[in-house]
Amino acid sequence: MTTLSKIVTRKTAKVVQGRAVILSVGPLGSQADARLGLRLSGQRTIYTALLSDLWRTLALWHGQKLAAAKRNARKAGIPWRIAKKQFNASNSL
Repeated sequence: MTTLSKIVTRKTAKVVQGRAVILSVGPLGSQADARLGLRLSGQRTIYTALLSDLWRTLALWHGQKLAAAKRNARKAGIPWRIAKKQFNASNSL
């Protein structure tokens, strides 16, 4: 895997307000963190977040989705070992 040493910018397939979304990932100086940036094509305003903040938020959301899936499986009478396969399939890249 290549270490992130410079800013990488990619145009995504996502379209918002008729414009493509541009994603940028770049290192944060000498720190071990990275910064993510999103903007619309043709716009100058960039919305940024630290990778560590995004990680924390996504982990929280995943935990909430997992708890809800377990609760729904329990209500439906489906064993978790079976419901877990469907949960993992719907939450992977």
